[in-house]
Amino acid sequence: MKIIDIENWNRKVIYKNFIGYTNPIFSISARLDVTSLYDYCKRTGASFFTTFTFIACKCLNAVEEFRLRLKEGNVVLYDVINPSFIVKGTDGVISTCRTEMSENYREYYGSARAAQKAAQEASGVSFNGDNQNDLFFISCMPWVDIHSFSNPYDIENPDISSIPRIMWSKFVPENGRLRMTFDVAAHHALIDGEPVCRAINLIQDALDNVEEFLK
Repeated sequence: MKIIDIENWNRKVIYKNFIGYTNPIFSISARLDVTSLYDYCKRTGASFFTTFTFIACKCLNAVEEFRLRLKEGNVVLYDVINPSFIVKGTDGVISTCRTEMSENYREYYGSARAAQKAAQEASGVSFNGDNQNDLFFISCMPWVDIHSFSNPYDIENPDISSIPRIMWSKFVPENGRLRMTFDVAAHHALIDGEPVCRAINLIQDALDNVEEFLK
């Protein structure tokens, strides 16, 4: 983790503008083509959710701005950001499940599936309780084709509010392909629209070349 020297940061003016906003959060939604990923998961028996989470988090980590956070009055740059995703327990109560990010798909897949299973069986016992923020908050709505999202924020807690929120919806047929809405919400004091779009394009490139990306 590296502390950013704000006074000598090339983003100083933008940061100081948006850090004073009552609500500095913005979001961008895009339609992703997930046809190749769906085919891969159907053929191999892999979880679409876990595999897509790996792809998204690896691509987001590749964009430096997505590794910036507010922490105890500072701006910090983490080396790696880890996924924290919503899990529905066996009793229907949701909780959060965190797992370590890895560059290796198979290593990540095994640890993420084990963490998800443990969270499902221990329903409702964890919900972002320890104020870590080297995370992406992740959830999906696979029951309906949603085209836009909004997220709850505790704006009075800047450290947690600086965590990007990632959401996606049900994938549906469109012109012979499978597409779904993917949404990223982020803190404007730390990131602008262009890096968000760059990350989304990286994700789409990975989806288009999924087997090579997962090697």
